[in-house]
Amino acid sequence: MNKISVKAPAKLNLHLQVIAKRNDGFHDLRTLFTFINLYDQLAFEESEEEIQLKELEPISDNLVLKAVDLLKKRTNCNKGVKIALQKHIPLQKGLGGGSSDAAATLIALNKLWNLRLTQTELLDMSLELGSDVPFFIFGHNAWAEGRGEILSKVDFHEEWHLLYMPETKISTKKAFESLPSNFSKPYTYEEYFSKGGFNSFEKWVRNSYEEIDEIFVKLENIGKPRLSGTGSSVFVSFSKLVEAESAKQKFPDCILVKSLEHSPLTQIIE
Repeated sequence: MNKISVKAPAKLNLHLQVIAKRNDGFHDLRTLFTFINLYDQLAFEESEEEIQLKELEPISDNLVLKAVDLLKKRTNCNKGVKIALQKHIPLQKGLGGGSSDAAATLIALNKLWNLRLTQTELLDMSLELGSDVPFFIFGHNAWAEGRGEILSKVDFHEEWHLLYMPETKISTKKAFESLPSNFSKPYTYEEYFSKGGFNSFEKWVRNSYEEIDEIFVKLENIGKPRLSGTGSSVFVSFSKLVEAESAKQKFPDCILVKSLEHSPLTQIIE
């Protein structure tokens, strides 16, 4: 095998609670991740030694290249690869596209280069690339703690999500810097189901970005709008497709996505 193509899925945070700032500068979280059927496409072709990344619109500090570099250093691999990336998951929208691409790169190259790293080894490595990357390696809907690397598989609940992706882009770094120093008591997975989820960044985002606040107000007519990640995407969830399609008619600027039980990358790694 000298070629491999993969789909890297987006995610939504059904719940996102920041509970403490850590000594290492990161934050401890409680979050519920779900995959959705919105994908980036990546194609990998083995080459001699050169690393090439082909993109329609180049992304600065692309996590795909950082993932390649990390994998080569960790394994002392001297092989090369040509990568073609087609982006469909927009940047700075709280959908995890960059993290998903990085995870897809680690998984695909582990297979392509026959490195034989275990999923556990890839999980340990992936945290160096970002707090969301371990979830995409894990491959199943999950309740996450720590920085996001302590993952517990959760039961799959099929849902449809009406997703609004505004023009506004939000820097994750800026969002975390905006957090107050007093944090709320950590939720458990059971409390999420009994009380409902929330997002620690919602208040700041709505106060800081008029466009997003207006989206929340509009979407409240069809359900409970929620922010994914640090934003800027806002979504409303539905348990029945017919209800989601009815809501979509009222908001044609939204896209309708479906939750996935697992990532398509699990067939490569498991």
